[in-house]
Amino acid sequence: MKMLLSILLLGLPLLLAAQTPHQHDYTGSHGMVLFAANDSLLVSHLPLYRPSHDYQLVYEVTLPADIQPLVLAKLQQHRLLTLLPADFDLRQMINASAFNVKADIYHDHFERGGERWLSGIAVTFSRQLYQRRLPAVNKPADNGSYDAFSHHGQMFLLHQIGTPPGYDHILKVSALPQNLQFNHSTPEQILGLIQQQGIEVQQLYLETQDFQP
Repeated sequence: MKMLLSILLLGLPLLLAAQTPHQHDYTGSHGMVLFAANDSLLVSHLPLYRPSHDYQLVYEVTLPADIQPLVLAKLQQHRLLTLLPADFDLRQMINASAFNVKADIYHDHFERGGERWLSGIAVTFSRQLYQRRLPAVNKPADNGSYDAFSHHGQMFLLHQIGTPPGYDHILKVSALPQNLQFNHSTPEQILGLIQQQGIEVQQLYLETQDFQP
């Protein structure tokens, strides 16, 4: 009887572990916004505060030869395009791996009434250009800083999402601003501050709803 009890007790942690839900399941739905650097296509992962979605990630991607020019043409018309891949493991992006996945492309935001335009397109994720993990919501972090990166001769600013209320913001600029810190400014004010420096700036993406308290 004692031996049986010991076996049951030894097996209890394994049973509990099997019944515990995966708190940080990286495999699932990971939406992205599409934008262009000349003739190169880029995607930015649409992050959330909760793990495992709490990563800002920018990748260079390629689409089939007959599809990529169509997408680039839409982006040149300043259309917002979002990408919804089939479920995949986000750690592939976090670890800067090259991989392939099928995806749908939407006019506008796929979660904000966007219309599906292309279905089941093969997407090759070829190179990671940027990675940043969002701060924990219980650790105060400001929302005034931007990171800069360039690709194929074009320069971009990506907002460092802070604690709520934050925002996801991607800008294309003709030159680097004097500094990348904009304390106590809204996204709209930041556009004006950059333009005052004689810099051409185009807002590629802005999301506030997902980053409210």
